[in-house]
Amino acid sequence: MIAHNPKSLCREAELYYYDFLCDESRVFIPESIVNHIEQCQRCLGQIKQLETTLSQADGLESEQEQVSSAITTMLKLHFAYIGESVTCNIVKPFLPTLLDRVLGVRIPTPIVTHMRDCQQCSEDLDIIRGLKLSRKQLCRLSQLFADKPARSNVSCIEAQNAIPLVVSMVFSEINSEVLKHLCTCPTCRRLVYKERQKLYNSLPEYTPSVEFPCESVSASSFFDYVVPYGIDPANDQYVKFRESFASHVTNCPSCLYRMQQLHQTVYGIAERAESDVVTIHHIDESAKVEAASESDDIYAGFPIRVETANREDVVNARGAASIIDFGTALRRKISAEKLKPLLKTAIPAAAIILIAAVLVFNIPAAKAVTLEKIYDAIEKVRNAYVASFMPYEKEPVQELWISRTMNIYMAKTAEQCFLWDIVNGVAKIKYLDIGTAETTHLTAENIADIEKKISGPLGLMPFYNISSIPEGAGWNRVADKDLEAATKGIEIYDLTWPERAYDGSAISKKWRFFVNIKGNLPQKIEIYQMLPTNTEYILMLLMTVEYLSDSEIQGVVKEAPF
Repeated sequence: MIAHNPKSLCREAELYYYDFLCDESRVFIPESIVNHIEQCQRCLGQIKQLETTLSQADGLESEQEQVSSAITTMLKLHFAYIGESVTCNIVKPFLPTLLDRVLGVRIPTPIVTHMRDCQQCSEDLDIIRGLKLSRKQLCRLSQLFADKPARSNVSCIEAQNAIPLVVSMVFSEINSEVLKHLCTCPTCRRLVYKERQKLYNSLPEYTPSVEFPCESVSASSFFDYVVPYGIDPANDQYVKFRESFASHVTNCPSCLYRMQQLHQTVYGIAERAESDVVTIHHIDESAKVEAASESDDIYAGFPIRVETANREDVVNARGAASIIDFGTALRRKISAEKLKPLLKTAIPAAAIILIAAVLVFNIPAAKAVTLEKIYDAIEKVRNAYVASFMPYEKEPVQELWISRTMNIYMAKTAEQCFLWDIVNGVAKIKYLDIGTAETTHLTAENIADIEKKISGPLGLMPFYNISSIPEGAGWNRVADKDLEAATKGIEIYDLTWPERAYDGSAISKKWRFFVNIKGNLPQKIEIYQMLPTNTEYILMLLMTVEYLSDSEIQGVVKEAPF
């Protein structure tokens, strides 16, 4: 009797894994295969893995849909002001969202065009950018700018009773509505500032803390205490962290001073009077006729025309109040789920939004620099020079010259210079501090190790190949206008992933790549990490890269001090 080969059945069963997951499709699976799968741990394990993969794909699709929906909503909010007079109070709630890497709008919408002509709004945006707030904090700040104190269900007397707790940074005994009132009511938030100033004045002169690095604490760390808008103390996941942080800050004049500065900055923007600049964004198909290359106008090529008016003239003409209720006006504009036809043009708002959705990203997905493209580009490199620097240091701590054409790997530090020459099977070492040198023969193990370094990603990637990148890693483009302006032809990407320290604590790692889009090769790399005790990534190392010709690498080796 010939027994069935279990491995053969497994191979047959692989064709039915997906059907096995779908109850309605199981009827099409041969009974012998169903019986095998139900009793085979290997097949059941692979089916479980397939189920997990499919669920992750569904989650990714759902996340993409949410992002797409959020972008569409943001564009609707922007384009709701087509043909309307746009003032600073209208733009103010949009400022934080313009800094959101996902939702940030980078095309000429009515909000963006106002920013171009209004120096005050542009300066406010730069101030907020300098705070380096998290995405959630930017969202809360946007809501704060849009909210009005009249909408609060809490009286000033009730809110003011909680001011000592807010100054002491004890949120556990305050409800979210009180915190909201203290942020939106100009009178109450001034009282918070005065009470915090009293605490600051009562403290002894500042002495640097050894245990707590005050100067390294960012504005985003203080933000939740200065702007507790949107925080629910009853469901605060950071409550334990807040206790330890608050115990230091409330006794540190340096930290309290910075909190007061942040208070003045944020609420100064919230209360700032409007400038005289009023912009009106018109849709004008004739504007598309002139190509961008034929005009100095930054809007050339877009079907728009921007009119600038004096605020006083607009207000007088309409008989309107100088302060516009942003929330009410906006709800009125988008309540019907779609926008009104755009003035006298035949272009529907939905079409404009669709165009904007395509343009909102700087590059099409097909042209985005992927990790695969970078690994492939590095694989084709013939020779490279990599210099590593400690943060804020001008001299490199290490220099590497790697030649795949000559099978050479050379490294240099302040004390020593090493040359591994695979072709000749020797290693040369020069002790720069004492001036002596020595030559040794490479072992088979040495050669294998050096060959792996030469054939790998040249130290330009944290993982030897793309399959080694751990689960949970992220690859995202950094949309930073300042960085991009300083590095033309370069796109910036972050590779992030979680790791475990030796004591089991979680560490977040980040490599930031400045990639030349012509060849998909990194020109500069910044290496960061964030410990559980940190709220921001800390720069640990910086690398610059040059790609050399054969003659250049030969010249370097010839001039080496051996």
